[in-house]
Amino acid sequence: VLACIREPGRIEERPSLESLLAGLDRSQLQALVVWLVERWPDLIDAIEAKLQASFATPTVSLAPPAQAGPTAAKDEALRQRRTPVDTTVYRRQVRVALHSLDRMRASEAYWHVGEVVDEIRQVLRQAQDFVTAGDGRTALAILEAITEEYMAGWIYLDDSDGEASAFFADMAPVWTEALLTADLTLEERQAWARKLTKWQGELDNYGVEEAFDAALAAAHQGWDSPPLVRVLQGKITEKGVWEGEAPWFADDLAVARLNVLERQGRYQEYLYLAEAEGQTERYVTMLVRLGRVQEAVNYGLQYLDTPEEALTLAKALREREEFQNALRIAEYGLSLQGPRAPLATWLSELALGMGEAEKALEAATIAFRDSPTLSAYLRVKHLADTRWPEIKQDLLAYLKGKGYIENKVDIYLEEGMVNEAVQVVDTQPYMGYGVLERVVDAAIQSHPDWVIQQCRQQAESIMDQGKSRYYDHAVRWLEKARAAYRAVDREAEWQAYLHQLITHHRRKYSLVPRLEALRR
Repeated sequence: VLACIREPGRIEERPSLESLLAGLDRSQLQALVVWLVERWPDLIDAIEAKLQASFATPTVSLAPPAQAGPTAAKDEALRQRRTPVDTTVYRRQVRVALHSLDRMRASEAYWHVGEVVDEIRQVLRQAQDFVTAGDGRTALAILEAITEEYMAGWIYLDDSDGEASAFFADMAPVWTEALLTADLTLEERQAWARKLTKWQGELDNYGVEEAFDAALAAAHQGWDSPPLVRVLQGKITEKGVWEGEAPWFADDLAVARLNVLERQGRYQEYLYLAEAEGQTERYVTMLVRLGRVQEAVNYGLQYLDTPEEALTLAKALREREEFQNALRIAEYGLSLQGPRAPLATWLSELALGMGEAEKALEAATIAFRDSPTLSAYLRVKHLADTRWPEIKQDLLAYLKGKGYIENKVDIYLEEGMVNEAVQVVDTQPYMGYGVLERVVDAAIQSHPDWVIQQCRQQAESIMDQGKSRYYDHAVRWLEKARAAYRAVDREAEWQAYLHQLITHHRRKYSLVPRLEALRR
């Protein structure tokens, strides 16, 4: 952005890809694709996968709420395509990504593990696309290919940061939804359960435990578990869909089931399951989507647990233009335990739009007290109007006793309270460069001695240790020190100090020319 502002003539405005392709006929487009693949052969895998996802997968048409039900969903499942996809393309994509680091040194490959995992996540998203489209069988075939290839190669990646093993957490919910989406027989579910059990056994050896627990439960239970069947019929007990104590993955499995029910248009069953499994946020938002607004509000006022849940319901009500109900739920949410800043900020904007200026100011103040950022501070200032001097003192007094160091600095500098910002920095043994630099810039005129001390300390630390990669940072600190010396007419002292530095570091040939340039 700075380059665009300062040198607009260097910015090249190119036509969009759509406009470039708009004038090409079929043969020209084909020739272009062939040329691209010849130049970058790996593109063929992406093209094959995209073609399969785009043209081989049907789009499931969800029934409207009034007509939805198990029979309609079953009929839709039976109409799904049974032609298997070619999974070799997905296998190749995973394999190529896993082996992309083979020629790198271990120390270099370490920095690229995240990129490899991200590439494989792109393949995983293609399986998710089939799940979303309602084609669970195809998704399972792709997931099997991805999992087998990844299981064979992930152990050769450097997992020091846990990036390689974290992929199993991404894959698990897709497996769970795919198993619940596909119209599988008991024998098929058992076969998938055996494969998942085998993979999990291998992962246990590497400390990646319980990765497939929810998927295994989906394979074992399907939609036939007696407690689940009872819940979907509206027979809800305190145990929900479990005969005994709910396992650790109960929420994950519940979310997967709710996603499938929603895609299949089985809304009443969705509500029964959400209520039984304590998925309050999903329960009330679905009620709103179905037009059962008052029911959602009453339920929310009784069962919402956190400000985050209240915010979700309030947003859903706002989308339906139920402004008063949205305001009511949001205000109630502020009485719940948990982080309140996101809800309070949102409520402030809603209240202001409704002409409730006092409520907007009250919510903005709560947002600041919960998370005293500069933006929250400025919002209170904007809403306070003529009351700002009084409210300002209250906010600053509140801020003084808190430990939000960077926030304090930002607000103090906004108010021109440089001395207070300097005191904050002085009380901290460790301070990020960004925070310190902002205070130094603001304090050059008012606290030149302090600025000189801070800048010399930062610069000398870099230069004395010979950190050549950071010499530019050292020079920047010295430039600020020079500005402070000159602010109090101590040019001779600055030049003497600089001469001392040049003499001391005379053997550091990459540093000396930069120091010489500071004489000007």
